[in-house]
Parts: sequence; structure tokens; C-alpha cells
Amino acid sequence: MKKKKLIIPLLVLSLLVPTWYVNNYSLKLTEQTIYSEKVGNDIKIAVISDLHGESLGKNNSKITGLINEQNPDLIFVLGDMYTQNHYEQIDTAVELVENLSEIADTYVVTGDHDTDQKYTDKLNSLQNVHLMNYKKADLSINGTDITIYGIDNVYFSPTFDLHNEFDEPDSKRLNILLAHIPETEYFENFGADIIFSGDTHGGMIRLPFIGPLYYNGYVLPKLTYSDRITDKGLYSFNDKQIFVTSGIGNYPVPLRFLNRPEVCMITLKKETAK
Repeated sequence: MKKKKLIIPLLVLSLLVPTWYVNNYSLKLTEQTIYSEKVGNDIKIAVISDLHGESLGKNNSKITGLINEQNPDLIFVLGDMYTQNHYEQIDTAVELVENLSEIADTYVVTGDHDTDQKYTDKLNSLQNVHLMNYKKADLSINGTDITIYGIDNVYFSPTFDLHNEFDEPDSKRLNILLAHIPETEYFENFGADIIFSGDTHGGMIRLPFIGPLYYNGYVLPKLTYSDRITDKGLYSFNDKQIFVTSGIGNYPVPLRFLNRPEVCMITLKKETAK
């Protein structure tokens, strides 16, 4: 009798454990095409964020292997690569960025966790790694002139204005902004064409047809929050597009559901006449 009573709990457990593992530690590739009239030939950009010190395979080989297979032209790393005060994770984050930089030039911004001087100093010492905290870079790739801007804000004052730090972008170039936190209302008046962000973790738990369980202080935000929600994926507002990745790590606890860790592969394509 006792053995029979144990069968159902064991069956339930045998289903729950693999489901939990797949949702939290099984890496997936998310592909997205972004169109712009400023693009010449296709440009492939790998995007990762919010590692929070995780190790997916030895030396994060699952991440680097997946990105290497895609042969990107650029790689963007969007912050929170380790968890604040967990200094033992810094080397894991730096090693991953260094390995990524051997695949393609890697542009990095920090988030609200990965701000320690040891981390930023190590990044600045690496070849093909560009720490973009309030910096810009001009480059030309596959026939497209690009300017990449990066910021490290974790707080935006009511008077925040990117024009206080940067000149207005050249409208003839494809202007890309890297910003860990997708506070889009603060970017509206700046001439960035495409914004790449992380931070949200996609709400960690996502529900079918409803989206994130929690976002920006709101429970079930798509049902209760009237302002713009940029929790995961590609969005358009005014003349801009923003792509938000739900990232890789499981901070503060591994409770992802319908929201697996992701490496994003963005293809920039020429917008054709409609």
C-alpha cells in the first residue's frame, strides 16, 4: 500500500524536474529580423545579456558554440553578466566575453550588477572588446555605416537627456544604442534607429497569451499596466525599434517558465519598398 501511495508523487516529480531544468538551463537560439532603409547588405548581430554568473557547459561553451555557429558580424553584451557582490563570478563573465571576442568584435555595456572596477578593467584590457559606457564607435560593415552608442544607466532622472553626453546622431548613418535597461521614454528624442536592451529577464515566468507574470513592479502587466511594455522581443515606437532579450541567467532564483535562456541572433536587412 505504501509503495502505491508513492507512485503518483514520484511520477509528478519525474515530470516536474525535467520541465524545470529545460526552462532554466536549456539554451535556445532566438532569431529576429530587423528592417531598416539604412542597411546595405545583411548584418548579423549576436546579442546576450544577464548571464548572472551562470555556466552553461565548460567555460560557457554552449553559449560560445551556438554563437560561433551563426558566424555573426558583431556581438553585443548588454550587462548584468555577474550578480552584484558575487565577485567569484567576475572571472566567469570576463572569460565568456573574451571567448566571444575571438568570434567577432564585441561591444559591451554594464548593468546594475556588473559595475565593479575589477570587471571593467579586465574588459578594457581585452582585444576586440569595446566597453561602451558612455562611448560611441563608428564602423562600416557590409556596406552600412554604423554608429554604436552605449550607456550604463541604472537610474534615469526626470531631466535625463542623451544630448547632454552625445551630439545628435548623423541621420545618414545607422545609429544603434546599447542600454541595459529598456526605459524607452528617455530615448524618444535621441536619434537612435535601433535600441538593444536586456534587464527584464522576460518577466522570468511567462503565461500563454498573457505574457510576463511580473514586469517593472506590476503583476500581469499586460492586463493591468497601461503604459508601453517592452518586456521581451521587438517593438516599434515613433521612428525607432527596440529589441529586448530575456537573457540567460536565473537571478534571483531559477524560476523561468516558457522563457528559456536565450542567445539572440539579429539580422539587419534592407527595408524594401512596400
